[in-house]
Amino acid sequence: IAGRPGVPPDELRHARRLITENGGLPRVADIAAEVGWSRRHLAARFTAEYGLTPKETARVVRFQRSKRLLSRHDRPTLAEVAAVCGFYDQAHLAREWNELCGCPPSAWLTGSDLPFIQDGGEGPGRR
Repeated sequence: IAGRPGVPPDELRHARRLITENGGLPRVADIAAEVGWSRRHLAARFTAEYGLTPKETARVVRFQRSKRLLSRHDRPTLAEVAAVCGFYDQAHLAREWNELCGCPPSAWLTGSDLPFIQDGGEGPGRR
């Protein structure tokens, strides 16, 4: 596979796998060391290939993991989700949710005050 057009180099595929399979928790410096590249080189190549830096990718992976946990029938508390997913605390979890989906997880869970991002119109649930 390696060396074929359209197929990322082994180092990039391995770096992405480390991020996704470990819930976005590995440090970029540790990933760079494992693939044998500098952090700067990894960030440049990763961004060129995937459109996000390794750090941004880890952020999205942590968000997606928290969303999956909060979607479960036996949902853990927000504080537990924050801890398991690698957020500093529940406030950090809420900030990331606001940044990435436009509302805190508490609003998403209740379905209230959700932003409507399909258009810029005003109306219920739109800011």
